[in-house]
Amino acid sequence: MITILVVDEAGDNAFVNALAEMLDRHFVTVRTNSQKLKTSGKSPDLLICDAQSFGEIETDQVIVVYKAQGAISTQIVSAASAVAIVDSSSDALLAHVSKTRLPAITCGLNSRDTISLSSMTAPGAVIDLRRSITCLDESQIEPQEIPMRLSSPVDSFLLMSLAAILILTGKVDHLKEGFI
Repeated sequence: MITILVVDEAGDNAFVNALAEMLDRHFVTVRTNSQKLKTSGKSPDLLICDAQSFGEIETDQVIVVYKAQGAISTQIVSAASAVAIVDSSSDALLAHVSKTRLPAITCGLNSRDTISLSSMTAPGAVIDLRRSITCLDESQIEPQEIPMRLSSPVDSFLLMSLAAILILTGKVDHLKEGFI
């Protein structure tokens, strides 16, 4: 099981809830925070949680999604494989994440970002993977543009985070196959 740890503003669950809802379409998930545990199947692929809920996480694989520079007291222990997905619109957040020494996938509209959007319209978007990414299973995904259909308007960082998670988990074809 892969842990998805979301770092956001304290008390703001809108992003993690929206991400979990989108991931439910592609994975069997378990969503947890300090108030609630929600499962969507028997054998979960992903554990989705916010950073404020736990003081320590022991896991084999973790993807840390940095939406904001929230106070992260969570310590990642025994993670054989860890990677950060970072909203590059904040230089302070980028500096904060660089101190974690996690390999990072930057998401944004800057030319230096790993994942960007070539276009985003009402019926669809084009994800621009600008650099190769090593997936959690050690396979490589090469740079490419990935057209997607959107069922409703989506925040750009949410869409890029979903794309990064699907790429890291080897499910890049899910981006191409259907509605997000």
